[in-house]
Order: sequence, then C-alpha cells, then structure tokens
Amino acid sequence: MPNSLARVFDLIARLRGADGCPWDRAQTLDDVLSDLIEEAYELEWAGTHHGDADIFDEMGDVLFVLCFAIAIKRETSADFTLDAIAEHAYRKIHGRHPHVFGTEKADTPEESIVHWEQAKARERALKSQGTLDGIAGNLPALRHAVKVQERVAGVGFDWDHVKPVIAKLREEIEELERALTMDDPAHLKHEMGDVVFSALNVARFLKIDADEALQISTSKFMKRFQTMEDRIKTDGKQLTSMTLDEMDAYWERAKLDENY
Repeated sequence: MPNSLARVFDLIARLRGADGCPWDRAQTLDDVLSDLIEEAYELEWAGTHHGDADIFDEMGDVLFVLCFAIAIKRETSADFTLDAIAEHAYRKIHGRHPHVFGTEKADTPEESIVHWEQAKARERALKSQGTLDGIAGNLPALRHAVKVQERVAGVGFDWDHVKPVIAKLREEIEELERALTMDDPAHLKHEMGDVVFSALNVARFLKIDADEALQISTSKFMKRFQTMEDRIKTDGKQLTSMTLDEMDAYWERAKLDENY
C-alpha cells in the first residue's frame, strides 16, 4: 500500500481508537456510506461549477470517507483490505472490456456499452440474477429510472428509433389527461409517474443526461422569474397584488430578452 494511503488508514485507526475521537468512534458503516454519498455529490458539483483546487479538495474528501468505510468494515471482516478490493475491481473492469483485452471489437462508445452490458449480464447469469437485480433501490428517483431503462436496453428491450419513444410519451400524457377527469388521486399519481418515466426514456434514448437537463431548465426558470420580479419592482408594482395575466406579460418579456 502506498505510504500516503497507509497514513490515511493509520489516521482512521487512531481516530477510532480508545483514546481517539468520540464522534469518529461512534460512526457506523451506514453513517459513513451516507457521508460518502454526500461527498460524491459535492465532488460532482465542484466538477461542474468550480476549478481544479476545489475538485482536488473534494476528491480528497471522497477518498478519505471511502477509506473510512473500508476501515470500519475491516473491524468485523478481515477480508476487506484495500488490496483485495482493488484486485476485485481490476478483475471486474478488465472482464467488462473484451473489446480491449479480448477478441471483440468496438469502434464507437455505443458498441463499447454493448460489450459492457453483455459482460455484466454474464456476471448476473453466473449469480443466477435477473436483468434488474443489483440495481441500488436507494438511487435518486431520476437516476434509478434511467438505470432501469439502461439495463433493459442492454439486453435488447428498446426501440430502434426515437419517434416511437416520443409517441409513447404522448400516449402517457393523454392517459394523464384522462385521469384528470376521474376522482382517483392514486391513479393520477401513477399516470404522472408514467409521464415522467417516459420523458426520462426519451432523454436516455437521445443520450441526454436527464439530471443535467432538468438542472438547466430549473436554473433557466429561476433566472427568468428573478428578472420578471425585478422588473415588477422597478415599475413600482407588487408581485402579490398582480393577476396571473399581468405576471405572464412580464414573464414573456423576460423570455424574449434571453432569446430562448
């Protein structure tokens, strides 16, 4: 193990020791894994909104929390060493690239994904697992849905063109509209879920990151609303005393200024 990583594990052992930090000693694996998720989100945010210094710092946080999780697991399972985990990761990723280390061929990212998914399917078959087994149920809802869609697409359960995918979205919207005429909140919620699921499937098929696309639209909405609100104040009016039609007129002006 590199000296720097050994020092990290020595630090964690000291923190977890009898004369260490009470807070660190109290941490469970679930606590640390929750922190790992949070740190991963912070790293993702730094990667898209900050510079190298912040990315470097957040990578350090992710690495430390991951080592912390390994250290806690090793307290009850001696097999959870960094070397063993790294060897397992190497063998798994190596085996999922037959187009690099084997005789298969891949000239495009799409062809690479096919080989990747086929390798994963073989792994699941050896474990007697189904296509959807192993998908983390605690993923954020949008990512969970896309992961399910990607998994079934990997075994061929997918459309060949985008037009039927969009047609399916229209169909779900029509079903949602029909549900609006019924006095059944549970059914309405299901139909709304189908609309969102189908919209995500369109994004997946077009190779658009749905989370990123939604964040862009949310940021765009916020910017327009703030512009609208500022202009209303500049004109000596109050947002809360205006009609929806009056607000909409300001909204349309904000849209025109942004050239969207």
